[in-house]
Amino acid sequence: MSVETLPSTTDGRPQARPNPMYDPAPGLVRPERPGPVPDPEVFCGWAGETVAALDPTTEADPVGILVNLLSAAGAAIGPGPFMWIGNDRHPALIWALTIGGTSLGRKGAATNTVRRLLKAAVPDFIASNTRSGLSSGEGLIDMVRDGDGDKDPGVTDKRLWVIESEYGVTMARGRREGSSLSGILRQAWNGEDLGVMNRDALHATAPHIAVIGHISSRELRAKMQDAEMAGGTYNRFLAIAVWRNLLLPDAPGASDELIDNLASAWRTVITDARRLGEVQLTPEAAQLWRDEVYLALCGDEGDEGPIAEFTARAAPYAKRAAMVYALTDHTDRIGETHLRAAWALVRYARASAAHVLGPTAAASTGDPHLDKLLNAVKTAGPAGMTQSQVQVLLKRLNATQRADVTARLCQLPGFAAAQLSTGGRHQTVYLYAPPD
Repeated sequence: MSVETLPSTTDGRPQARPNPMYDPAPGLVRPERPGPVPDPEVFCGWAGETVAALDPTTEADPVGILVNLLSAAGAAIGPGPFMWIGNDRHPALIWALTIGGTSLGRKGAATNTVRRLLKAAVPDFIASNTRSGLSSGEGLIDMVRDGDGDKDPGVTDKRLWVIESEYGVTMARGRREGSSLSGILRQAWNGEDLGVMNRDALHATAPHIAVIGHISSRELRAKMQDAEMAGGTYNRFLAIAVWRNLLLPDAPGASDELIDNLASAWRTVITDARRLGEVQLTPEAAQLWRDEVYLALCGDEGDEGPIAEFTARAAPYAKRAAMVYALTDHTDRIGETHLRAAWALVRYARASAAHVLGPTAAASTGDPHLDKLLNAVKTAGPAGMTQSQVQVLLKRLNATQRADVTARLCQLPGFAAAQLSTGGRHQTVYLYAPPD
């Protein structure tokens, strides 16, 4: 089989090609797109056909509709299908953070388009297994809790599609002292049993939870300055930048006939996929994974800073997404097209993170406290910053934490600590001299 070779960037990664989904079409007006454009390969198979059919009916970004569709479909399919990646069992779960302007991103329009479709396809799932309002880890467990064998029968259907239209609020809740939300979310992405060690002893066995979050670019950039962003929660999400894709002042939405036709096919796809078990790569896809995809995605592991918060799980996410593409294509075998689509989606997620977080994000250390000190010492010029000034700058940290940050600063090129004599006790000063 001949495989088209895509143009490469300077680091050898495939370069996204022009995507006709975003080109002007007769009777349609598409605003100029200010950021990256996904490779057309992301719109493969039945999922891609569905997005193409819905695109003229909504102002939502096609890639926004796509990730909502993959996320919701994976949640509705349930815990039956899975892949082994090493010794880790990965379920068909896609979590995405759609990032765009408060009004121009059309984030809600993308979610509502998919919700309308699946309400027609699997109405019981949308009515009973779609939730919002994440506030605590205990609250999430309660939605899929086990019974106690006595008073509480528990929840028997552990599938859940969580839609958070104000994900910045969810992030703030996760930062509260004593909150278990971030830890429980990480467990949920892994498909692990959920539980908290408290007097009530909440437990949830074999949950199957997908999450879609909406956030503005400005709010995400602000949240990324918080040290408590670290810890692995955010690399469970695909960062997907979205913009309004069409100008439809009198948009009637999709016709009932279109929704019914699509829903009929999706009902069959989801019902049949729920019966499946282990999903594997075809020999051709396995070769593509070994020769190209895995090596390219492992290159992202050298990334540092906030962008790395969204790319650290690029390789397993590519296989997860490929699995969902295959399942929605009515097969338990991941073909080359499914793997290439997933690879393109992961590349777009990285490009989205880089675009939203800005050119300085890639140069960040990944620790906001260290970044704050680094920039302050640079700004201080030849005089540097005294230990007392550092204490004021990092007043939220205790002495041990400040000592750790300053020690790591001195390990960076151009930074050093010096002892300044003030006639009494020596004062430590932190200095920066650009390396040659």
